[in-house]
Amino acid sequence: MGVLGATTIGCSNYLDKEPLSDYLSSNFYNNEGAIKQGANGCYQRLKMNHTSSSSSNIPLSILWDMYTPFGIERADNASIGAGTLDLRSNFTIEFIWSTLYTSVARCNTVLSGAEPYINQLNDNSKVLLAEVKVLRAHYNMQLVSLFGDVPYFTKPVTDEELRNATRQPWQEVVDAIIQDLDEAAAVLPWKSNEWGRVDKAVALGLKSRIALYAGSWNKFGHGLDAKKDAAKATEYFRISAEAAKRVIDEGGRTLAPNYNDLFTRVGQMKPEVKGENMFFMMFSDFGDKSTHYMSLGEQVRMIGQSGRFPTQQLVDTYETINGKRIDEANSGYDPKKPFVNRDPRLKYTIYTHQDTIIGNTGSNKLKFLMELYKPETKSWDAAGNEKMVTNTDYTGSVAQYGYVQSGVGYAWRKYNHFDDEGSAIPTYNIILMRYAEVLLNYAEAKIEMGEMDATVVNAIDQVRARVGMPGILQADPSRAGNEAKMRQIVRRERKVELIKESLYFFDMRRWRLGGIQNAEPTYGYPLATGVVAGQTYPDGYTQVTPDMVPSYGGTGSERDLNDVASYAAYAAKLRVRDRSRTWEDKFYLWPIPQTEINKCPWLTQNPGYGN
Repeated sequence: MGVLGATTIGCSNYLDKEPLSDYLSSNFYNNEGAIKQGANGCYQRLKMNHTSSSSSNIPLSILWDMYTPFGIERADNASIGAGTLDLRSNFTIEFIWSTLYTSVARCNTVLSGAEPYINQLNDNSKVLLAEVKVLRAHYNMQLVSLFGDVPYFTKPVTDEELRNATRQPWQEVVDAIIQDLDEAAAVLPWKSNEWGRVDKAVALGLKSRIALYAGSWNKFGHGLDAKKDAAKATEYFRISAEAAKRVIDEGGRTLAPNYNDLFTRVGQMKPEVKGENMFFMMFSDFGDKSTHYMSLGEQVRMIGQSGRFPTQQLVDTYETINGKRIDEANSGYDPKKPFVNRDPRLKYTIYTHQDTIIGNTGSNKLKFLMELYKPETKSWDAAGNEKMVTNTDYTGSVAQYGYVQSGVGYAWRKYNHFDDEGSAIPTYNIILMRYAEVLLNYAEAKIEMGEMDATVVNAIDQVRARVGMPGILQADPSRAGNEAKMRQIVRRERKVELIKESLYFFDMRRWRLGGIQNAEPTYGYPLATGVVAGQTYPDGYTQVTPDMVPSYGGTGSERDLNDVASYAAYAAKLRVRDRSRTWEDKFYLWPIPQTEINKCPWLTQNPGYGN
């Protein structure tokens, strides 16, 4: 199979059957030490095949939110999210398909290898095997979310079995995943004795997530022509709410008091942060003890590389500090000073014009002002002395790749506001699940069932209270008992709380927002007029007019209730990118890679992508 590097034996190799080449003796998994070694290999797969020899040295899953209108990659109209690529032959899709199936296979090797000895294994070994089941469920969750109906395997498979493999209906795969998580949760402790290993809370949290997804797919559709099933949707929402409630009531998890601490190496070592960060790709403390390049690719050009940026549409999803959307009456929003008096998570997540940026190249710590409109900017040394320096994000040979010319005036602050380690070799862990998501899973599932009681309000308010935002009924009493408005606020919270955590890519698709959210260009900062090189560099924000507030459609419209901003009325005054961004409903599922269809035509293709 092409994506696994084997081009001569065809389909029989599209699932890596024997990934643990050191552990192939028939009786290897008959003791705790061997099982732990095998389980650790399954954990390493969380990094989405990240290795130190990779050309990008990043887990590819961090790109998923960049395939939505909330994030963009550096090249104009060259992202999967822009809808302008041939997805059937896209290498990233092929690689992720291959990586996830290799990860499933690694888990199956361990589970099947230990099965003959299950009655003689000690309790620690059984806990390790339960961890592997959770990891297998995590990998399968991504497969069914990305591709819909998929081949599903629970054991290492032979060439003959692969030659007869077909795609199982996604509902069957979801039920099998839930069964895996139930079986694992029955064995796992509420908290592992070893930091970084999965526990009962993680198993139930993932159960809550996949059931929430399945409820949405049944209610709103999964793929181009998926059937809707209201009864089945309610059943899955019930499963999701009950699993999340168990974590809330019994898991001993809490929200960390400081949002910023969740995303830095120093912060992640604090006990209160370990209580919220439930499941993550671990770097310096586990397995290969490697580093990654996520921050290096998200820095401004002053201190590093720049390949991924946030967008105006995300910025305008954050409320004002009094809990109102920026277009609402009495919100206090000032388009000339758009970042003042906003939900603090805006500035915790995104660097905006005139913010102070800190950076650590590994050999030099820098502190400087983010500047969109001038060729020089302020910088401060360790003693606090100020000086003017060249603003390489605005001018110079690399400026074309920075947030001004390549992005739309914003840079990611989340994960990137630190100076405790070099940005090219960070070892902070990349989060896959935290307690805030569990609270929001619970709230959303209950809302979709029409059960909007005080526990729902409390779950959402806990997440907001951490950053000083008002309660949802305090900000808008008309939300009480109103399913559409409650759906709106829980979706808004998922966006602003969890963006850049590889969840919104799936949320946008299960909420079926592609048609209204992903079919418009990418907008950004206000353009400055009267620029005269070497003489005058006006600030575009000072030239903003009062009418430059986005529209969110008519009251009660889908655009309104999903907070999708429109800039059509003043688009000519803004930085614009991805002008050819398009959407087709077939994009709700990725295609089975064409390389696989060519070799294994019985797998069939998702609707809309040809035969």
